[in-house]
Amino acid sequence: MFSAIRIFGRISVFSAAVVAVACSAGFSTERATAQTAVEAQKVAAEIARVASNLPPESRNVVARLTMLHELPSGDWKMHSGDLAHGEATGLDESGWETLTVPGHASNDAVWFRQTYTIPETLGGYDLTGSRIWFQFHADANGPMPEILYFNGRRVALGDDLEPVVLIDGAKPGEKVTVAVKLLHTVD
Repeated sequence: MFSAIRIFGRISVFSAAVVAVACSAGFSTERATAQTAVEAQKVAAEIARVASNLPPESRNVVARLTMLHELPSGDWKMHSGDLAHGEATGLDESGWETLTVPGHASNDAVWFRQTYTIPETLGGYDLTGSRIWFQFHADANGPMPEILYFNGRRVALGDDLEPVVLIDGAKPGEKVTVAVKLLHTVD
């Protein structure tokens, strides 16, 4: 049975270049990834306000860097129902359903998997050494307990998790398999 569970996955980039500009401008971009259009407008207004005090060449750099907040995300693989060790890195997921996010899933236990490859650049900026965050969000009628794994290792457990560092000190070409188990929910 399918319920009103909506699934979102997000990979955010926080590079050293962003840190340098953000610190010199006197604000932090750690939570600049907007969840809603209203939050996006607030973030854009704050960035514009702070950047207005900078020289024109610095404003151009800030404008370009603020566009670099998410890596492209592909389709997820999904398996409805419980599965022993769905986080295992060598798991054959060829029989799993492909899900484009945002999407909908069953209210039973569900596994999601995707492997990310760190690109060399994002918008012309080298990602070497960047800190890359991951956030998975699922909406339902109640709490969504989830277990988050990176390369088979559990890194987070709870409801409505905050972003988690996926990679600290990224290397282009590096691969990370993300597995998320959503536990059974009451509809």
